[in-house]
Amino acid sequence: MTKTMKAVQINRYGGDEVLQVNEVPVPTPGADDVLVKIHAAGLNYYDIKIRNGWLQRFFPLRFPHTLGNDFAGEVVAKGDNVDRLEIGDKVYGMITVFHGGTYAEYLSVPANIIRKMPANMSYEEAAALPMVMLTSWIALVELGELAEGQNVLVHGGSGGVGAACVQIARHFGATVYATCSAENMERVKALGADVVIDYKNSDFRNVCQNIDIAMDPIGGETNLHTYEVMREGGTIAVVLREDPVEMENREPLSKKYGVEVKVVAFDLRPDLLDTVRDAVENGRYSANIKHRFPIEEARAAHQILQTTHPGGRIVLTM
Repeated sequence: MTKTMKAVQINRYGGDEVLQVNEVPVPTPGADDVLVKIHAAGLNYYDIKIRNGWLQRFFPLRFPHTLGNDFAGEVVAKGDNVDRLEIGDKVYGMITVFHGGTYAEYLSVPANIIRKMPANMSYEEAAALPMVMLTSWIALVELGELAEGQNVLVHGGSGGVGAACVQIARHFGATVYATCSAENMERVKALGADVVIDYKNSDFRNVCQNIDIAMDPIGGETNLHTYEVMREGGTIAVVLREDPVEMENREPLSKKYGVEVKVVAFDLRPDLLDTVRDAVENGRYSANIKHRFPIEEARAAHQILQTTHPGGRIVLTM
């Protein structure tokens, strides 16, 4: 096995100019770890926040730092204590910033936090799933107590979290309202949204009413207007970190409209990776990949992620 690998690293916080493709040592797995040859890494807007230093109060980095959380690949070595995975297994999962990073050709990761990937998916598709699916499941099912017959509003329905929420809500039997740009409306409808709203030309407040659960990864004025369409006792799930507009208005608007706000953060939940795998293999969920970039073009991938609405997932291939 090669002793070095390519990894996309940063030596300081900043814009996409701080990304560097470096040659670094291949990690050695510990007794409870597996070494994964990564075939694809999923990009998330969270990566932009980490790179820019917006989350350094919560997740301070030690430089150089390899970016990335989502991955799919093949087990090529394992520690002496690992018995649930074998060399050759195709796996997928998610790690925290303290485990290293997935923008790399190899990853040493605790065996108990990853799972075998869906058998009917490519590495690229599997790598696009973990963070958005787990975040969305926690928000809707666990925090929002999603149930059949409810009305669900998903802001940013073409984004990573938004598209996952649309699919989850659809398969739980909810009526799904989703906002997105005009160019992504057909795709969001194909994912399962019952009503798709062009947020640039229509006001969702004129379309939605009696919403049981709203998923808000947007914040700002969008968040404030969402209270107006909620039923009393409903839940707004916010995927935000210290958005001043949302935070300053949360308590007064919650009291005014009788709505509960729950803040969502991703979590390492290997049990949910099993749930997602089973659902994918049963045809319930899919990964819509819009862009694929080789690892050497990570900067170009970040430029698209941070400046546009991709209308699908972005992955790095190794």
